[in-house]
Amino acid sequence: MSTEETAGQEKPSLLRRIWKALDEFGPPPEPRPTPSKKEFAEGREAVGIIRYAISNEPPEGGQWNDDLVIHIDVSDDGQPLMLERKVMSPLPAGRKLIGATVVVRHTTLDPDYENDVLVTRWPWVVQQALKPVRYKGPGALRARIWGILSGCFFVIAYAGVMFTPPLLSILIFDLLIGLGTSAEFLVGIHPAIALAISIGVIPAGALVGCFCLTRRDALREGKRGGEEDDQRRS
Repeated sequence: MSTEETAGQEKPSLLRRIWKALDEFGPPPEPRPTPSKKEFAEGREAVGIIRYAISNEPPEGGQWNDDLVIHIDVSDDGQPLMLERKVMSPLPAGRKLIGATVVVRHTTLDPDYENDVLVTRWPWVVQQALKPVRYKGPGALRARIWGILSGCFFVIAYAGVMFTPPLLSILIFDLLIGLGTSAEFLVGIHPAIALAISIGVIPAGALVGCFCLTRRDALREGKRGGEEDDQRRS
């Protein structure tokens, strides 16, 4: 057996074996960062199709939207090439978007770079869902007034929650020591009366605020229903 064959059969050194084990059992590499807006603007625009959705398990006390897998056809000169990219669904029900067409931008042709995608145009159903609701007409003005009133009453209820503990502490301090410091602190108002008012405004403000929200939502729903009827007629 020659010297070269003997050297080829020699076992790797201990350091190389340790390095190989660390490489095999080490943590997976971090995902590549998503390109910046400038990089997307300088990249390519293409049309993609949402092929399927990957369900995300909701964490405790919350909900994750599904991940959508988009296939982008970037075939050139007769050479078929399909890129697979993944984005988070803009809607909780991502499966409803399977098969829809989207317009995207990407910066590379790397098939393993799944973050390299920016959706610039979603389907019509997504655009309508993400579109801010703006109401016009007399009903919209009354809805805004009811919304402002609800906010004011909720602020009053929150003030009651904030003032009740210190007022209760002052009242207890006066009852135990009897120095009348609360009467000097609240000129013209007995501490017991102030405490009763503070406690009373909490449920009163919350109830009236909820009533105002109900009136606002009723006006908005009525306005929305009228707009939908007009769209159907047109």
